[in-house]
Amino acid sequence: MHAISRRMLSGTTWLMQSAAVIVALVTAGTAMAEPIVITCGACQESPSDPFLQYNYEATQRFNAAHEGRYQVQIRHNQYANSGGPERLQYYQRLALADDLPEVFLLNASEIKELTRTGKLRDLAPDLSADTSWRDSFSRDVFSALSGGSGQIWAIPQQRDAIGIYYNRELLGSVGYDMFPQTWEEFEDAAKKLQAAGHIAIAMDGAWSTLLMWSNLIGTHPQADSFLEKGIRYAGDYISNPAVVTATETLKRWQNAGYVNADSFSGDFQNAAAAYLSGEAAMVANGPWMVNTQIKTSVAIEGLYEMTGYAPSPGWKPDGRGAIVVTGAGWSSGHTADDEKTEAVLAFLKFLSSPEEQLQQARQTGARPAVQVDAKALSTSKLEPLGSRLAEQADSLAFTYPHWRVHAPGLFLEAWRNLWPAYVGGEMDTEDFLRRLANDARAENRG
Repeated sequence: MHAISRRMLSGTTWLMQSAAVIVALVTAGTAMAEPIVITCGACQESPSDPFLQYNYEATQRFNAAHEGRYQVQIRHNQYANSGGPERLQYYQRLALADDLPEVFLLNASEIKELTRTGKLRDLAPDLSADTSWRDSFSRDVFSALSGGSGQIWAIPQQRDAIGIYYNRELLGSVGYDMFPQTWEEFEDAAKKLQAAGHIAIAMDGAWSTLLMWSNLIGTHPQADSFLEKGIRYAGDYISNPAVVTATETLKRWQNAGYVNADSFSGDFQNAAAAYLSGEAAMVANGPWMVNTQIKTSVAIEGLYEMTGYAPSPGWKPDGRGAIVVTGAGWSSGHTADDEKTEAVLAFLKFLSSPEEQLQQARQTGARPAVQVDAKALSTSKLEPLGSRLAEQADSLAFTYPHWRVHAPGLFLEAWRNLWPAYVGGEMDTEDFLRRLANDARAENRG
């Protein structure tokens, strides 16, 4: 019995020791398991920028939901909310150094330029591999983010309808109780506003000016897809009647004095200031302007209550239109297929989920890029000005992208350089449009 007991005890001890070793190994394995880490170049905290702030908060939610499995680390980027050439140049330098973040956010034209580096992930195969994700997006949201051979270079951030803000009291004071329906009425209102001592149209010589140029072209019956293709590929711009008419109309408004004195500054904040101060009756910009400026202390008291948001007038009463665009998207600098791919796709799917898209809409006013349940959309307390325009846009005669979506890389720089000289009479329309097309594509002929 004694010998048997010793053997039983020995066996028990061995089992206990073995179990302890197994537990230790499992514990050690758990301790050694690290989350898959990726970096984001547009996720830093920014109380002054609602888009960046949303990205930051979304990142915290993602990390909390996937703790121990994935982690998004924030890569601080001083150009994250810059719309100038510095941001593209920053990412081009990173691409050259093989140092792009795994996830970052750019506008459509910047993405097109960055594809030349060969360092962006083509997301088309990832979307094809997950058809439920691919089919969750709204119609045409990938058009501005795609390549010529079917590549998809970014996941859309939002789908916006961009209209014209107007001060109902100022327009009402010159006999317009509703926003002008035609360009003829629009110009008549501008003339009356100018005669009454008001700024009719706030412009900046760049962003807002070119939004009006896009509206004039996009609603023209002879536009012939200029904003979709011609702006990038046409041999010249002068042969398109819509472009000629739009350019000469815009010049006439400038020379007639319907605009603010600093309308050539190239800085949208000058155009915004004219509207926010109550001096200007109209300004073209996207729905984000409500939460970022019109509803804030930088605007005069009561401006939001006085503000309407309308589609563009048309060349005919039934020819109104609106810019509808996916202007920005989430790209990835991770081109390999490895464990980091899993984390990149998980984060992109999270950002484009209906729940997060609604949260982004509530915080920024941007319209979801994915299909969202109508009831959820109606009860989400979205900003009403932008929401009404987005709903109205689907029934307009014309919808079109704005200039920046398909323009060549140097288009804005060329416009800024040439527009003041053209308005000042230093060149005629033909010379201006030929030089604009030529200079905008100068880098392609290197």
